[in-house]
Amino acid sequence: MDRNASRDAGAAQRRALGQPDTDPALQAPGYRAYVDEYFHNDIGGRDILAKADRMIPALTALCFRGAGKATERMVGAALDAGLEPRAILEVFIQSALYSGLPRTEEALEIAGRVFVARGIDLPEDPLDARSVEQMDADGNAVMEKLHGPRQAGGYASPDNPVTFSLYQGAIRHGYGQLWVRPGLDLRQRMICAIAGFTSASLHDSLRKFAVSALNQGLSKEQVAEAAIQTAPWNGLPIALTGLTVISDALAAVDG
Repeated sequence: MDRNASRDAGAAQRRALGQPDTDPALQAPGYRAYVDEYFHNDIGGRDILAKADRMIPALTALCFRGAGKATERMVGAALDAGLEPRAILEVFIQSALYSGLPRTEEALEIAGRVFVARGIDLPEDPLDARSVEQMDADGNAVMEKLHGPRQAGGYASPDNPVTFSLYQGAIRHGYGQLWVRPGLDLRQRMICAIAGFTSASLHDSLRKFAVSALNQGLSKEQVAEAAIQTAPWNGLPIALTGLTVISDALAAVDG
């Protein structure tokens, strides 16, 4: 494909994401051609992940950045790409584990506005009536399914009273409550986690989850792609550093 064709393909991709040629943010000399060719075609046009799944890293990264205008565009684009409304909300809710409540709540508010404009209304979930003991058991079961024998290492170890005093709640309310919510399956939540840890430069967690993602049916190429698709929203250095961590972790699996 020649460069004119690449720019045209990227422009079509950008317009499909809800950003028209007339956007004032694109009017600096040469800028629109640059982002169309590189970010929207060379990166955004990759097909290692299915189109709907490619939206998950983008939404995750935007939640971390707190970029309101871009988040609004991408929520609409994700709906157009076939990602269900509940799945979009779950990406933002999953991100709360890694980016904190303020960013998640901002993103949920933006998504809510898009849903209202499109006439989308989601019912409330039934009350979770499980006991705390059942949530703990469910959380440990999900940890085992995701991480196998590596589940209780490092800060997750019950033998470390300092970190486990916080991590015990993460088992109960993260793995036992959030990871089992409807809307996203474990594979999609793994994509979100990889993108989130990349976005936050949480490299120890990224190393662990990059390997665990293979247990949920993601190929090594797809694990890397979850980080690559954050690049237009986080910048290249963050994505490249995350990819280095992922590459080393996956190489160790073969070693």
